[in-house]
Amino acid sequence: MNLVISDELRGFLLKLIPERLDAMLEHYAKPLPEAFRVNTLKTSVERCLQLLKEEGVMPRPIPWTRHGFYAEPQGVVSTSLWHLLGLVYIQGPVSMVVSETLEVEPGHRVLDLCAAPGSKSTHIAQMLEGRGLLVSNDVSRTRVKALSSNLQRCGVVNVVVTIADGRWFGNRVPDFFDRVLVDAPCSSLGIGMKDWSVLKNYSVKISQRMSRLQKSLIFSGFKALKPGGIMVYATCTLHPIENEWVVAGLLEKFANASLVDVGPLGVEHDHGLEEWDGMYFGSEMRKTVRIYPFQSGAEGFFIAKIRKEES
Repeated sequence: MNLVISDELRGFLLKLIPERLDAMLEHYAKPLPEAFRVNTLKTSVERCLQLLKEEGVMPRPIPWTRHGFYAEPQGVVSTSLWHLLGLVYIQGPVSMVVSETLEVEPGHRVLDLCAAPGSKSTHIAQMLEGRGLLVSNDVSRTRVKALSSNLQRCGVVNVVVTIADGRWFGNRVPDFFDRVLVDAPCSSLGIGMKDWSVLKNYSVKISQRMSRLQKSLIFSGFKALKPGGIMVYATCTLHPIENEWVVAGLLEKFANASLVDVGPLGVEHDHGLEEWDGMYFGSEMRKTVRIYPFQSGAEGFFIAKIRKEES
């Protein structure tokens, strides 16, 4: 195994999950399983699986998501005509959990604040079934190109793609959206197996820098949320200052923000941390979840579900 991680990351993981450090390192060294979601905007699950079986693919259902499957053998679905035509979307197994936690219903107005390249936006659109409105935003013009391409390929028509700093939305469109997803940029420690340089170059300063941006984004997303609406905050990283600390900051600032239990999920997970390194986040944080790569066999994620209470 040629996996090399920074001393700071090793020290952090040893403190966070001492008994499970070896399991974590073992999963960092493994490639992610190839998984896909059937795009029901364009086909049915039954028809799509039949087409894939004709290509020699034997899909295996992902137990915690409605339209997700593992691809066996790997590498066939991602290069297939059906992927090119948007009948399937290559997406991580745990990434699908984030979208489903949002509980989108047809007719909702939904904001995906940090949307590129579009995995969760296309999933949200699928749940909207062509009704309601999806606003898919990203700050990067380069990444928005991939976002727009994926939305078009998947046949999403009820979408507006915007290029803006996510911190802009809360003040410009307050109390507007039924659902808001803040899938925040992060240090990516939950998907380090995709790029080992993330693990090799990690320092806590990266998490500290990201957490300030994340807090601004979650505040903005919450302001844009309707009273009675639901927001999901998610990252694919592990450090508490990018996760629990950000959510605790939201609860402290907004009296009408409350946590909703995430789950049941169907995938093994831990509760969020009530405290870390002298910081106390509160017992409510047990309603959030941490999914580690060795639990899911795939990505690691943090997920918090937040309601905006009506006055």
